[in-house]
Amino acid sequence: MESDENTLYTANVIANPQIEINGETVDATEITPDLLANTLHEAGGIEANVATGYHAIEFLLWGQDLNGTDAGAGERSYTDYLTGEDCTNGNCDRRAAYLVAASELLISDLEDIVAAWEQGGQAYTYVTEDPTVGVSAILTGMGSLSYGELAGERMKLGLLLHDPEEEHDCFSDNTHASHLNDVIGILQAYTGDYVRVDGTEMTGASVSELVAAKDAALDAEIKAKLVDTVEAMEAMATRANTVEAYDQMIGEGNDKGNATVQAAIDGLIAQTPSIERAIAALELGQIELEGSDSLDNPNAVFQ
Repeated sequence: MESDENTLYTANVIANPQIEINGETVDATEITPDLLANTLHEAGGIEANVATGYHAIEFLLWGQDLNGTDAGAGERSYTDYLTGEDCTNGNCDRRAAYLVAASELLISDLEDIVAAWEQGGQAYTYVTEDPTVGVSAILTGMGSLSYGELAGERMKLGLLLHDPEEEHDCFSDNTHASHLNDVIGILQAYTGDYVRVDGTEMTGASVSELVAAKDAALDAEIKAKLVDTVEAMEAMATRANTVEAYDQMIGEGNDKGNATVQAAIDGLIAQTPSIERAIAALELGQIELEGSDSLDNPNAVFQ
């Protein structure tokens, strides 16, 4: 967001122990999780003022990627966290405090999610009291992530604009891995299969089984499309690891890179109507999946 619309556009809490928000001076002498979450995040009611979460941590670790669509990610040195005269770029102690606070918040958020889904937790109770709610949530999430969120806002937008700043992980150039794991997650949510980081295979009752009981051909179609999308994302990830990063793939004039990204987008778009048919087959009622101007009204992106 432009600085004339957002007075905090150039605010630097790491360098400044006091900042001004909505005309009031905020004491940021001590960088704490509370300060980040309750004062700085979306400060001034502006969503662009991101102070917490995965991407804040990503920036602290990698720094800004100034390479455009040339090779290279952010290049923050470890010396940005050293104390004393070995510190580079100043305020190393405050930068470290920010990294610790943001990491503590992320861990806390993850712990809250785990607690919510444990037996007796709020989310667990919500979906077990009415199992239809849980099935609806899974399919709504699958469809909305497939179409509006991932295919549209996270991928097609950047491809339309050929803008490296529109990639998901714009500091670390890890976008290919994030997108690949998103579609693997969609597949796993449908099949009920999951492999833990230690290699343990988990399996259980699934939406796939429910759909198959209603329409075996539709279930086979959905699984085939989900796998096709994973394979398209794997091809994109392979290119990212061997040829060029995602932000280079979406660059203007890069026909091969553009086509690789578009193939993954096409897979996401193709699986969405099948997910909608599953919603109908299970008689879950009217569910509206998330859309995207990037797909539904691309001219609006350039206005």
